[in-house]
Amino acid sequence: MYQRPIARAIRISATLALQLVALLALSDALFAQETGERWPKWWYGVYGGANINLFSGAVHDLGTNSPLTNVADSTGFDKASGLGLALGGILEYNSGKLLGGNLMVGYDNRSVGFDTRTSVVDGATTRTDETLAAHLAYVTIEPNVRVNLGSRLFHLMIGPSFRILVAKSFDYGFTDVANNNQASTQNGNFPNIRSFVVGAQAGLGYDIPLSDPAATTQMVLTPFAQFHITQDLLDDPSTLNTMKVSTIRAGVELKFGSVTPEALPPDAAPSAEFVVRAPNVVTESRRLNETFPMRNYVFFDQGSTELPARYKRVASANDFREDQLVKPSAETGHAGDPLQMRSQRQMDVYYNVINVFGDRLRRNPAATVKLIGSANGDAAAGKQMAENVKSYLVSTFGIDPKRITTAGTAQPAHRSGSGATQGEDRKLVDAENYRVEIEATPDDLLQPVTINSVQEEPIDNDILVSIPERNDVAFWNVTVTDRDGNTKTYGPFHDVSSTRIDSKELLGSKRDGRYKSKISLTTKDGKTVESPEQEFRLVRADADDEQTGVRYSILFEFDESKTVQTYEHFLVNTVAPAIPNGASVIIHGHTDVTGDPDYNTKLSQRRSDEVQKILTRELTKAGKTVTFDTYGFGEDERRSPFNNTLPEQRYYNRTVVIEIVPGK
Repeated sequence: MYQRPIARAIRISATLALQLVALLALSDALFAQETGERWPKWWYGVYGGANINLFSGAVHDLGTNSPLTNVADSTGFDKASGLGLALGGILEYNSGKLLGGNLMVGYDNRSVGFDTRTSVVDGATTRTDETLAAHLAYVTIEPNVRVNLGSRLFHLMIGPSFRILVAKSFDYGFTDVANNNQASTQNGNFPNIRSFVVGAQAGLGYDIPLSDPAATTQMVLTPFAQFHITQDLLDDPSTLNTMKVSTIRAGVELKFGSVTPEALPPDAAPSAEFVVRAPNVVTESRRLNETFPMRNYVFFDQGSTELPARYKRVASANDFREDQLVKPSAETGHAGDPLQMRSQRQMDVYYNVINVFGDRLRRNPAATVKLIGSANGDAAAGKQMAENVKSYLVSTFGIDPKRITTAGTAQPAHRSGSGATQGEDRKLVDAENYRVEIEATPDDLLQPVTINSVQEEPIDNDILVSIPERNDVAFWNVTVTDRDGNTKTYGPFHDVSSTRIDSKELLGSKRDGRYKSKISLTTKDGKTVESPEQEFRLVRADADDEQTGVRYSILFEFDESKTVQTYEHFLVNTVAPAIPNGASVIIHGHTDVTGDPDYNTKLSQRRSDEVQKILTRELTKAGKTVTFDTYGFGEDERRSPFNNTLPEQRYYNRTVVIEIVPGK
């Protein structure tokens, strides 16, 4: 019975498709919008949503055998609304130009429930509580013109709709007062319902990209809202029955598109361009004036509410002063593990965290603190941990107990890990949720400390090698050759466009050296090419030519990168003014070892890029020109500022470090 409506829908859709192709060709010529990156033109996917159905008209007659009586002076059933399901598939053309189009085909439920009404028959018999529900459903074909509004993401959809009827049943019920309130129900199909309905719709949507821009398969999530209108649903509308259903639809689309890698010309070799940036001088060490953030967490051992022995304690307040802790003569460096040499001084400062806050409370009589303990689900144990910290502050530094409040919670406000964290990572993040957080009023009590130290192996000693970003590279290598013909090869490197080489490794014991470098690049289709050589020189700095730099650190909570916005005031008002014109600014991001290494590398790079973005904006306003070296090391323990054994070390590794070296 549906062959004619289907054929009609196909003919109309084909005509509209031809017209849409013509419009697309015209828009490509008139609306040359540059998207700035490669973008799929064709998309396919699924959609789902909820229909808010709004009825207009009136129903007086449900058919010859219906108990609903034809009463000319009755209003009939005239108020109805309902919810229905809409789902189906979508094919879309969106090249990023002004105009595009899509075709949505699916199931569309237009059911409504009518308000209960009272009817009077023959002026005497009363039928009360009459109810009616209409169950209408269609297969829909909805071709739309897509109009991009200012970008390829935000768009308007408008077009006709063609609906093929698949369900038209009703449920009717009433209570007959004249017959001992007997209830009666009836089920059936609406008479004279059109099997094919034409309508129109318009709506708005916004494509939210879910994939890396460089990925060959792109995925977007599109929330959308539409308004649908149709012709009368009855074949032969009479004065007794009229039926129209308008619909507001809200839903989401999940769409996929593919981008093929940029093909090289036939038989053409790929280019192998690269940039090598070597330091002007290689310094053994650098004196640093470091602003070191005091992490306001005290971590406890699992299963214990006692202060761990690694936190420094003094016999009395007279045995501790913060300015003695960070005296200028103190230097970084402990014999043994280079990792410990880089971090031990900072950890020595942190392990005095309770003494630092005790000293600050003693010197600021109006200040107060709140201690919030958490023991990974045990609020009572967390409360006891907070009480133990309070007891130390009161007994050692003589702080009035009324200035210190305590609380216990099951989990910290910024909990480490999630329900998806498993295995060894689970053990690490659980250990981080045994802690006491120190909240202070005023916030000045949480200010960082200043450390004058010596930085071993400054990061700007690195040689930076980078290639242009491209999608056709399978892997690449770097080869460095000295004057004696000794060659070192670094790589292969996959899915990255830059790498760093330790200049001290190349120099060895020599004071200076000249080197030639080149790269070898292999594309995904198996073609390999070598670049021309580039020369660079390394010179070791004189022993008395020690530089002085400035370093700042930003700390992040577990897995967070956008919290750098929280530090924008610090970057704008403290860091940017401290950067002199012509300086070198080294920004390096790090993470701890929990999670996927590739994800952590990208996370640290996002953190570093956002810091550079804010500093670049402020330095441009100030008319300063600087050189940036921005890099995300992820969880690379060779570059990690701290170890990863203890919770506090992992927290300090979730950082972006900003080093400022004045120009010469």
